[in-house]
Amino acid sequence: MTIGVTVAADEKTVDREELRTNLRRADAGVLVAVLAQLTGDPGVADRYAGKISFTPDPPEQVGATDPETHEGLVDDVIAALEGPRPPGALPFDDPGMFARVAPLALGTAVGDEYVGLLLEQGGFHPSQPVLPRTAKLPQGFKVVIVGAGIAGMAAALECAAAGIDYEIIDRNDEVGGTWYTAVYPGIGVDTPSAYYSLSRDINGDWTSYYPQGAEYQRYLESVADKNALRDHIRFNTEVEALWWDEKRTMWEVRTVAADGTREVSYANVVVPAAGYLNRPRWPELAGRETFGGVSIHSAEWDPALSLRGKKVAIIGAGCTAVQIVDACVDEVEHLTVFQRQPHWVAPRKRLTDDVPDHRRWLNAHVPFYANWIRLKSFWGTADNNYPVIVRDPEWAAEHLSISPANDVLLQMCLEYIDRVFGAGSELAKKVTPDFAPYGKRIIRDPGGYYAALARDHVDVEASEPARVNERGIVTQDGRQIDLDVIIYATGYHLDFLSTVDIRGRDGLELREVWGDSPSAYRGGLVPGFPNMFISSAPNYSPGHGAGHNFGVEVMVHYVMECLQLMALRGAATLEVKPEAFDEYVRQIDDVMAQTVWCHTPTAHTYYRSGGGRIVTAFPFRLIEVWQSHRAPVEGDLELR
Repeated sequence: MTIGVTVAADEKTVDREELRTNLRRADAGVLVAVLAQLTGDPGVADRYAGKISFTPDPPEQVGATDPETHEGLVDDVIAALEGPRPPGALPFDDPGMFARVAPLALGTAVGDEYVGLLLEQGGFHPSQPVLPRTAKLPQGFKVVIVGAGIAGMAAALECAAAGIDYEIIDRNDEVGGTWYTAVYPGIGVDTPSAYYSLSRDINGDWTSYYPQGAEYQRYLESVADKNALRDHIRFNTEVEALWWDEKRTMWEVRTVAADGTREVSYANVVVPAAGYLNRPRWPELAGRETFGGVSIHSAEWDPALSLRGKKVAIIGAGCTAVQIVDACVDEVEHLTVFQRQPHWVAPRKRLTDDVPDHRRWLNAHVPFYANWIRLKSFWGTADNNYPVIVRDPEWAAEHLSISPANDVLLQMCLEYIDRVFGAGSELAKKVTPDFAPYGKRIIRDPGGYYAALARDHVDVEASEPARVNERGIVTQDGRQIDLDVIIYATGYHLDFLSTVDIRGRDGLELREVWGDSPSAYRGGLVPGFPNMFISSAPNYSPGHGAGHNFGVEVMVHYVMECLQLMALRGAATLEVKPEAFDEYVRQIDDVMAQTVWCHTPTAHTYYRSGGGRIVTAFPFRLIEVWQSHRAPVEGDLELR
């Protein structure tokens, strides 16, 4: 027997018994929320309150109840799916109702301040406009977006939704940015896949809780396909310069195509969305060019390169090195890991990262199930995790960790080290950092990294190489290691647009303004650079939870509000006032001073600029970032 399930204008027909079988394995808390949505009855939450308990299953709190109650819940959901939709049912857009059912779905209390944020991040409704949409931008107004990664695509989608003409310019021949260009073995997403998507385009069919890069790239390509983004993209084109033209009150966009053709075009607004980790960093290592084998940087991987049966060295111990080691350890004849500095490595919590079939089925066939699973993943790694990065002076005075919350993570990582390598062993000492967790980006073990380091054919050198010669690498203590391949997993230059010639009013150069300590106001605004919103701006990355997509969506919402402010005021330009800029940066630095990144001086991290300032992460709670970007503070801005 089949039943009809209607979601919006789409009708899906599924087998009743297949539905029941999968609902029996569903998260009970999520089912309550779905039932409330299907029926439009918030009292559902009251009926099931106290009957559902929650079991940690990082990053989520999985809801469960006794079999009889769960079976009744399944019956109610099936009945709701078969029956007509009452007024007030789908879509879920009632903040009061949401606040009643969210705690049962998410497994913890939800403060009132988070309701608007969670409705957006769950994809229950798009980002809500704040300023009145009573005025339009002038005819011919155009936005140019630099980069077709997730940030550029998010900006494009919001422009399209607002009816604003836009163009994306990208140096590659496909969308995806990093996920298109990075193809090294084992490359994967280290943000939970259930959350790591755009809230306006949730993917419920991930095969892995932490998918490989190719699967995530396919997701981004699907977003481009569904929204016809390629019709607005100039591929194989590098943006060489952005120069402000005062007479036109527009940006002059200078580009060079792959065939060498140069072109000049103009835009009212530019959104640099190219990211700040694009240019591979090769170490200054004596003799590097003399090696007779294969030298390759992880960012420039050749898919044709085989490591099978080879003697391989990898330099680095960050996320990239961890993924490569995990992926290739069974192929190589011998592997030497040059660990320049150990990282804290968190164990994989599940036996497998494969998403079970029943969850993928529920995501595909039960209305809003995928939305709640996404929201649980976000909530589990959001502000509940904030205490991990905030320093408790009394605690830090006597511990390596900076707070009790930080110490929980430290003890978990130490236990993992002891379990794999043996407490007090030489290898355990080599891989144990001397700074608090989160002092540099924490790494999730894909499942076999630590185990790989303990293999007989793997050696760990707890230092950088002394030099390279034709045969291989010479260690700090003078040993010769003969090699076939040297892999440089040594990261990227922290560029922050330094490779693009950006000139604002009166020829002001952005690279000179920033020097080695870049900073920005809300929306990536910098004084003297009107109508420029830098997507991957300094201090715009979540450092304690969520993912890059959160910062991207917050940023893009703010940009749309700024453009609407321009329309309302009939302004041709918008830029931040210097005094507002200085005050905002001061606030960032004041709060940052209390975080782990300012109290782990031994941690070598790309978070810190050459001048010592933390320039990538923001130090605030996610809710504070979200609230502060709801609408522009007009007094902070100069509109002309």
